[in-house]
Amino acid sequence: MTDPHAALRGLLAGRLRGHERRLRRFSETDWRRYADLLAGALLVAVRRRFAAGQDRAPVIRFVASARERYDVTGSDVDPALAEGLVWAALGERPPVPDDASAIVARTVLLLGLLEDEGCTEQERDGVLAAAAQLADNAAQGGDDSGAPGR
Repeated sequence: MTDPHAALRGLLAGRLRGHERRLRRFSETDWRRYADLLAGALLVAVRRRFAAGQDRAPVIRFVASARERYDVTGSDVDPALAEGLVWAALGERPPVPDDASAIVARTVLLLGLLEDEGCTEQERDGVLAAAAQLADNAAQGGDDSGAPGR
């Protein structure tokens, strides 16, 4: 298991110290892989919960709920950016570039989606495996509308 994969798996399992320790050791390549895995995991989780073309209200309520639970300062996650990430995952908006604010928002949204779903360890591993496949496909030039990419 690569460090980016292990770091994301640790975060989703609630092992925050190990997650932070791994992040501190990341190279630029590790950060790119981590961002791609995170984007892929969010894509998978969003598509399990929401459908393209659906009403905006459930997305708005979910983003507000996730921010309330995971945005400690109340200002780390821009609600418009977070909603844009959900709509991009559903193919209704262009992909959002990887930057620090998008990574924070993706993290908050992913944690919220998986908590709401009550995922087991096996289900979390399935989300991560699907995310790795999406990231690998994107790296090889494949496209999965909304898959990770720069």
